[in-house]
Amino acid sequence: MPETNNRENVPMQPQAGNPPACQPLTPRTVRARFLLLIVDPDTVGSKAVAAALQDRQIDVVCTDDPADAMLQAGALLPDAVLTAAQVPPMSGSAIARALHTHGCIPTLVGVGEHDGPEASLALALGATACVPRPYRVADILPILRSISPETAADFQAAIQVGALRLDPAAVEVRLRGRRIDLPLREFQLLHLLMLHAGRVVTRAQINQLVWSRDDEASNTLNVHIRRLRTRLGDDLRDPKIIISVRGLGYRLDTPDHQAGS
Repeated sequence: MPETNNRENVPMQPQAGNPPACQPLTPRTVRARFLLLIVDPDTVGSKAVAAALQDRQIDVVCTDDPADAMLQAGALLPDAVLTAAQVPPMSGSAIARALHTHGCIPTLVGVGEHDGPEASLALALGATACVPRPYRVADILPILRSISPETAADFQAAIQVGALRLDPAAVEVRLRGRRIDLPLREFQLLHLLMLHAGRVVTRAQINQLVWSRDDEASNTLNVHIRRLRTRLGDDLRDPKIIISVRGLGYRLDTPDHQAGS
C-alpha cells in the first residue's frame, strides 16, 4: 500500500541558494531624503517607529493593507520597505518576493517570537534582512545605512536644547525659530556642546574632537567660542548660553524661548 502523502497542503519551501533575480522597472529615484514604506497591521507601532525615523531625516509612508502597499511601492519606488512577517492576507515573504522580483526594492521583514520559519523563507525569497518586531530604530538604521551609504550621514537626529535647534543633516541651526548661519567649525563646536548640554566639555576634548589635535595652548578655541557667542546673541561679558568653566572648558546651558534683546 503506497505511503500517504501528509504534506499535500504544506507550502513548498524554497531550495537553499541565491534568491531569485530582480528586474528593476525603472532607474532608482534620486531623492534628497531616504524614503521608507512600512507595511504592518499594527498601525500604532508603525506610527511610533515612523516618528522616530522621521527625526532621523527619513521620510516614511505607512499602510496596513498589502494591496495598497504594492500600489504605493509601484508609484513611489521607495528606497526600502519594512513589512511585518504577517500582513493578512499576505505574508512578509510573499511581499518581499514581489518587491524584490519586480522592483529590486530592498525589503526588511519584521519578525516576532514565533516567526522563525517565515523569516527563513523571506530571506530565501529575496528579503534584504530580518529585524525584531516590535521595531527599534537601533535595529533598523544600520540596515538602511547599508542600503544607501550615500545618505548614511543624513540619518542623524536633530538636537533640541531649549530654544536652540541643530539639524546635522541640513547643517542648520535655529534659535527661537530664527536661522543662524555658522561656518563649519563653529557648527561642529556647537554640535558637540549641544550633545553634552548641561555638562562640561573640556578644552582637550573639544580640541581633539573638533580639530583633531591636543594643543590646549592654542587661542583658536577661544576665538571660535567668542564668535559663536556673538552669532547666538549671547552676552560676551556675562554669557548665558555658552558658559566658561575656569580651568576646565565650556558648558552649554539651555537657552529660553523668550525673544532676545
